[in-house]
Amino acid sequence: MNPTDRTRRVKDILWALAFPGAVAMVFRFAFGLGATTNLTDGVPWGLWKIFNMVAGAALATSGFTVGFLGHVLHLKRFRPLVKPAIVVAFLGYGSSLFALLFDIGLPWRFWHPFVYWNHHSFLFEVFWCVSFYFLITFLELSPTLLERLGLEKLRGTLHKAGGVFVIIGITLSSLHHTSLGSLFLVTPQRLHELWFSPIVSLLFIVSAIGGGMMVLLLAKVLYARWYDPDKLFYPRTASGELCETCVNPDENGKGLPEPPHRPQIRALATASAMVLGVYFLLKLGDLLLRPDAWSALLAGTWESWLYGVELLLGVALPVVLVSIKRVRYSTGGLTTAAVFAAGGLALNRMNVGIFGYFRGAEEVYFPSGLEWAITVGVLAMAGLAWFFLVENFTVFDERWKVRASASPRLLSSFDRLTYLWNHRLLNGMERITLIGLVVVPVAWILLYSPYYRDKGEEVFPPLARDVERDTLLLDGNRFNMATTFAHAAHQQRLGGRESCSECHHLTLPADQATPCNQCHTRMEGRTAIFDHARHAEHVARDKRLTGLVPANLSCTECHGEDAAKARSTAKGCLKCHEEDMHPVDPPAARLALEQASGYRSAMHGTCIPCHKQKAVEVDNPHLGDCATCHPGRTAPGEDLVRAVVVNSEDLAAVH
Repeated sequence: MNPTDRTRRVKDILWALAFPGAVAMVFRFAFGLGATTNLTDGVPWGLWKIFNMVAGAALATSGFTVGFLGHVLHLKRFRPLVKPAIVVAFLGYGSSLFALLFDIGLPWRFWHPFVYWNHHSFLFEVFWCVSFYFLITFLELSPTLLERLGLEKLRGTLHKAGGVFVIIGITLSSLHHTSLGSLFLVTPQRLHELWFSPIVSLLFIVSAIGGGMMVLLLAKVLYARWYDPDKLFYPRTASGELCETCVNPDENGKGLPEPPHRPQIRALATASAMVLGVYFLLKLGDLLLRPDAWSALLAGTWESWLYGVELLLGVALPVVLVSIKRVRYSTGGLTTAAVFAAGGLALNRMNVGIFGYFRGAEEVYFPSGLEWAITVGVLAMAGLAWFFLVENFTVFDERWKVRASASPRLLSSFDRLTYLWNHRLLNGMERITLIGLVVVPVAWILLYSPYYRDKGEEVFPPLARDVERDTLLLDGNRFNMATTFAHAAHQQRLGGRESCSECHHLTLPADQATPCNQCHTRMEGRTAIFDHARHAEHVARDKRLTGLVPANLSCTECHGEDAAKARSTAKGCLKCHEEDMHPVDPPAARLALEQASGYRSAMHGTCIPCHKQKAVEVDNPHLGDCATCHPGRTAPGEDLVRAVVVNSEDLAAVH
């Protein structure tokens, strides 16, 4: 079978995933992070940062690992794998940096770390190392690209400098992988004790080395399956069983040789298993030396189960499978071990960067549909780039030249749709165009922020029925389900201006009677009313803090000196604002003022209980009915005769 036929459906799927990702990227820049992600202050690092960036960099470590084995240790078995490893590193780090553009709040300022240096930040060092290592992978890959362009002189110069590039790449990768782990050392009170460890930086680099080699193994096997399947497996005996000893004769009576890729992937799997074994011993020693972590592992929580799954997938199963001789000499067995190792490595990074923070943040993060679309889209784009490189450049072998000369053309005859798609539309551009025409409109509709994530109707302020605003028309969403509210008469009955706090149960600082719609800004759904940035700036001005960024020094006013800067450690709002926010009944929860309920539930929760209480006092059982405030509305099952038009002005006699 032609390799184009074997890879066509895979490429079709990748294009079908890449197009929605591109649409989601446009929406991310158009609507911002708040409208397109489910990120919060409690969990600010989500799928893009952790999976695409942190896990993506870890899965692409075969570049410096295999470069070290082939060029520094001069192990000839690994030399043919250096180019594929560089391609994997180039695509892995490139896609990670590309995804990072969508995660940062102001992506057009991506160049700032190059100019504005912060020597004390782990992120500063990570950004520089990742960026320069991506440049190094491009320089390492450039001789292969220049060969296709015929620039032999420049190619020879860069090829001679390959050893220098490898050494620089090894240094940069070692630095940034340990620094990525060190990032999480600054959150001892927030990160779960199972994943917070003093040696987390060492664990990051060792696990990345072990798992990264398994990713290269997968790339090698997939290439052989798609482009050279005849040499993928051992020859079979007459009974159909795999010949592991390679002694079954061919027609000339001689033993058949082992497939050329097999010793390479077996060496990769063996080296990876050895590194993963060291990683397992480090993890076990870390647990034993930290009694709190060992206790957490045996606590039976979902974190402990997740930790166990991570070790089972990423360490135990790959090591056990590779240690079995029959599996080690089986392409399918090694592929299975590689899938487990890569999945376990990705899960470890997700545990450290996302899942381990749920308990400390007191909230659970689940990515939005648009986050998933960009994540999968970036991976699909990297996959398409991989196909382009291996089919047009000397990455694994030079058989791409034969395939390029025999590439099919779009034929002129047509038949039924399925036959047309599978047998006639052989030209890639036609297939890509058709996929785009179908997928892009669907993705646009499904991912458009106002459609897929309804944040609720906007609430409008009351309308005045007279110049003095004594009577108001409450119609928050302008749907004509309004009620007339005699504000001045109601205030007078309850005791004058001193009674404002009876309804305005909470005011903004320094305000006397904050309108309901100032906090309850959405008809349905909760609204965040605490602006952390403005609060920090106000505290800095109030306390007369000085420095380059005074607002950063205000944290201790609410969180204390040694506490983690998390929601759970912040003191309640009313600790400082009990006098100027005029609360009626201080909420039981210290941070209950962080969000306001929906406008509808707030109004009903304020008016209906009071009306029901008055209904008992004045012996009017229908005072709490819907029709009391909304003329013409009745409760389910009530007779329409009871829907007497009674507005707030008519209630004066019974209040």
